[in-house]
Amino acid sequence: MKKIFIALLLVVLVGSVFAGGNQEPKEEKVLHRYVVAKIKPFDPAQMTDLYTASIYGDIAEALFQYKYTTDTYQLEPAIAESMPEVSADGLVYTIKLRKDAYFYDPMKEVFPKGKGRAVNAHDFVYSVKRLADPANESGGWWLYDGYIKGLNEWAEAGADYSKVVEGFKALDDYTIQLTLTKPYPQILYTFAMSFTYPVPKEMVDTYGDEWANYAIGTGAYYLDSDETIPDSQYVLSKNPTWHGMTFPKAEDAGKMVTEKLGADVLKKYSGKKLPFVDKVVWYVLEESSVQWLKFLNGELDYSGIPKDNFDSTVINGKLTPEMIEKGITLDVNPTLDVTYNFFNMEDPILGANKKLRQAMSMAYNHEKALEIFYNGRAELAQTLIPPGLGGYDPDFKNPYATYNLEKAKQLLAEAGYPGGEGLPTFKYQMYSSSSTHRQMVEFFIDNMKDLGITVEAVAGDWPTFLQRIDKHEVQIGGIAWGADYPDAQNFLQLNYGPNKAPGPNAANYDNPEFNALYDKGAFMQQSPERDEIYAKAAQIAAEDCPWIMGVHRLSYALKQPWLLTRVFRDIGAGYSKYLDIDVQMRKEKTGN
Repeated sequence: MKKIFIALLLVVLVGSVFAGGNQEPKEEKVLHRYVVAKIKPFDPAQMTDLYTASIYGDIAEALFQYKYTTDTYQLEPAIAESMPEVSADGLVYTIKLRKDAYFYDPMKEVFPKGKGRAVNAHDFVYSVKRLADPANESGGWWLYDGYIKGLNEWAEAGADYSKVVEGFKALDDYTIQLTLTKPYPQILYTFAMSFTYPVPKEMVDTYGDEWANYAIGTGAYYLDSDETIPDSQYVLSKNPTWHGMTFPKAEDAGKMVTEKLGADVLKKYSGKKLPFVDKVVWYVLEESSVQWLKFLNGELDYSGIPKDNFDSTVINGKLTPEMIEKGITLDVNPTLDVTYNFFNMEDPILGANKKLRQAMSMAYNHEKALEIFYNGRAELAQTLIPPGLGGYDPDFKNPYATYNLEKAKQLLAEAGYPGGEGLPTFKYQMYSSSSTHRQMVEFFIDNMKDLGITVEAVAGDWPTFLQRIDKHEVQIGGIAWGADYPDAQNFLQLNYGPNKAPGPNAANYDNPEFNALYDKGAFMQQSPERDEIYAKAAQIAAEDCPWIMGVHRLSYALKQPWLLTRVFRDIGAGYSKYLDIDVQMRKEKTGN
């Protein structure tokens, strides 16, 4: 899924407002969540990171979304009226749209009455064309490059928006016809991603070059500009024109979800009208110490556990008695992700010398990093495919994903740089000034110093980091990838040559053998044969070392007792509408 360096979700209840007249004061439910980095502008074509997509996902909607209470990730309609009709050959998809999903403009500058027109098929055609338009250099173009009939040709012919693309067109105002160049089973997942959120062209025309600083969507919430402070907090209020949805029926919940959330809770909320809270506040909190203090003070409803606080919070896999006494619960879930440090394979030194990369990988103390930065809450990654997806091979052991300094020194000599002699100072691009990230970078630098290689940190923030990746300017960097959709192809595409930046291939790795295997498996249905193809491709990349492998993380999260409907979701966005809180319980527990 998006490029990420940590994935924590927080919620908190604050404040109250008074109803008018002589009515009793009404408690305003406010859900507080956070992201750990500054976000990018609200342009779906450039929404390559988790943080921007998480906030925007509460404002906008896609054709499809993921069901909230199933154990596996299953699509359901959002702006689509129903799941699509698919031709027998798997090439033609016909998608009908609902007619009550209206754009909402809180500023009343694009749509003077606030409630704008209904989203239509032409909005989706426009948004997909924006991904293909070379002028936009979209980070989401890799989704459709070569897959939609006539779309590449449209882009190469000058991206004339007045021209019809045969493979993606509006049959009428509320019907989309998608025609593929070849069967592509994962295509529907792409229409649940932030890249494909519809943008009203009227907004682009009204605001010009500044349009991405605004947000006009069809979701359960809208961006409240009066309370929003860019780079600090983004306040979302309940959308008065939202078409509405209901909480999933209790009988549709998965077994694991039922066990964790509770059958009584599922029954209580079954079929209830969404959303449950009046406002959502997304804070930008880069320091884990601040996040942790807020949670301990009862100001946050939900929190991850910072590495420096883990050992005093979880002992032998269980919460401390102090936490249990407060009613706090621990929720542990595997995540579909991978962390890694990457080399720019276009660099004339790093990209040209495999043994140099292998040496640096073996000089990195993977096992110690797991202990220091994750408290063991992860599994060392052997390839880029995480457990739980087809192509993951539990028996494969990557020889370069383990610490062996002596072997690393031997490889460095074989690479032509004994003791690091003759190598320049390499640049490691940072993405945050947080203490945890600084420690991770310093750890990397110290490991390379032990090998005889000098690495220098370059300061930067998250948007700058992503911009430099897109321009192929990052020599070495660290990042993570969370699944956009539940298929190993979503991870293999991180090393697929045609997906070089501004696509998701930050390392700009391009191996013809890997590419051929990717092409062969990408259009196959799930099967043992495809799993074998994926596993072989992943192991080729592991041997080439465009990355220093990191970990596949476990989510350890704490929940306050007044947060009632939280279900762990590792893929997708727009989940704030499902969350509810018990205002009275929070008052009793915190005194606030």
